[in-house]
Amino acid sequence: MTETELQARITERWGAKAAFTLARPRRVFVSVAVGELKPVMRWLKSDLGFYHISTITGLDSGENFEVLYHLHDGTIELTLRTAVPRANPHIPTVTDIIPGAILYERELQDMFGLVVDDIPDPRRYVLPEDWPQGVYPLRKDYKVNAGN
Repeated sequence: MTETELQARITERWGAKAAFTLARPRRVFVSVAVGELKPVMRWLKSDLGFYHISTITGLDSGENFEVLYHLHDGTIELTLRTAVPRANPHIPTVTDIIPGAILYERELQDMFGLVVDDIPDPRRYVLPEDWPQGVYPLRKDYKVNAGN
């Protein structure tokens, strides 16, 4: 599938609910509201073959967190993006769609303090068990000091 065909399929199926951006050949971004994340992820996997997740990354943009799901279909790298409000930092797990997402979701919880709803294994992944509650190293407000 070409990038143009992919854009047409996404636009036909999701309309204004999914914003498509072509970054360069074989590299696209699709932005959706957090409420559309799972339906779009399920559709990308089942209908378009984006079954490989290479990672999930997060970004603290101040008022929101951006969560980026990096997918691949063998030809095109697609990043599915969603914004999560800082005041209510909940995202749904996608492990029921792509089981390999579990470690990345656990990392988002550790490093950003995002709450991954219905995550099958909520244990810490990156940070030690004695790490202070409420301290998230990848948030902009995190301060490095001698006590950390």
